[in-house]
Amino acid sequence: PRDASIAVVKGAAMYGQNPDVITARISKYTYGVKSRSSFDEKKHPESKRFEYDHGPRCKDIFSKFILINNLVESGKTIERSYFPLKKEYTKFSFPIYRSTKRDAMFTDDPSCEHLLTVTVQSPNVERGTDRELLVKMD
Repeated sequence: PRDASIAVVKGAAMYGQNPDVITARISKYTYGVKSRSSFDEKKHPESKRFEYDHGPRCKDIFSKFILINNLVESGKTIERSYFPLKKEYTKFSFPIYRSTKRDAMFTDDPSCEHLLTVTVQSPNVERGTDRELLVKMD
């Protein structure tokens, strides 16, 4: 536009009067959580491997919810399911990260930044490791 600063001010004023005027935006970062998954020797470095009850696992996985430069619709919720590694676990932490890269694989990648950690309780252990922990971002 000829006068970009006026366009920004007008857009901000419109949004202030009616937040529904913005229906989508382009994500500036890739967002996700730190997680663990089954170890795959073809794609995971040995330094990320650790042994667990169910076999080898991979630590520090960047489990992505939103990718950089993707269109994110307002009001849309993105969900991922996680399950406890041990049946007796009653508390779960989900460290949330962002990255300036689309393809960061691990949360210790230099492009990743820890934003915050969300902790949830799941005191009923009757279902053991068959308890779905649903994480939502919107």
